Amino acid sequence: MATRFYFELANAETMIRDPEGVEAANLEEALQEARSVIAEMADEIAEDHREKPWTLLVRDSAGWLVGRLPIRK
Repeated sequence: MATRFYFELANAETMIRDPEGVEAANLEEALQEARSVIAEMADEIAEDHREKPWTLLVRDSAGWLVGRLPIRK
């Protein structure tokens, strides 16, 4: 049974919430999807925001933080 996970972008000043989320079979699948998202945006975000590094937060359907992945170039 799939579970919904939500990805949020956060740095020291800003948090961008994910209202839709993604369905994944388990946490490992959600983290793989999160790594894919990071790969797509890392160059742009890391280059434009060096002074305030971003992190991709992964939350489960209950809102618990289940993963934290730094966004690096």
